[in-house]
Amino acid sequence: MKVTETNKEKFINLLSRLVRAIKSESERCAEVCGGVSEKELTTITFVGEKKHVKMSEIAENIDAPMSSMTTMVDRLVEKEMLTREHSSDDRRAINVSLSEQGAAAYKSLVDQKRQVAEKLLSQYNVKDQELFLHHINLFISSLEKK
Repeated sequence: MKVTETNKEKFINLLSRLVRAIKSESERCAEVCGGVSEKELTTITFVGEKKHVKMSEIAENIDAPMSSMTTMVDRLVEKEMLTREHSSDDRRAINVSLSEQGAAAYKSLVDQKRQVAEKLLSQYNVKDQELFLHHINLFISSLEKK
C-alpha cells in the first residue's frame, strides 16, 4: 500500500511521543516500586509473573550476561525486593523469588498498569477498544518481523 510522506512524518512524530510517554510511565512505576532502575523493574516484573525463576532465566529474559545479572540481583536482594536460594535439584543453580516487599512492589506495579489501561481504554466503546488492541497487535507484529 502507498504511504504518503505526510503520514510517514506524522507516524515518526507520534512514535517518538509514544516512546517518551512509555518511558515516563515506566520511570513513574519504578519510583512507585521503591526507586528501582528500569532493568530492576523488568526483573521484578518477570519474577513476579513466574513466581520462582533461575538466575539464568532472568538473564535470558532481559538479555544480560550472568555477571550483570548477579550484580542486579545482589542489589535487589539488598533492597529486600528479591530472595535467592540454591536449587535443591542442582546446587549450582540459583532460584530467585520476590520477597514480601518485592511482592508488594509487584502488586503496586500491576495496579499501576491496570489504572493506565483503564484510563486509556475507557475513552473508547468496547468495539473500538478491541479494534485499538487489534491495531496495536498488528503494529507490534510488524516490528517483530525480521
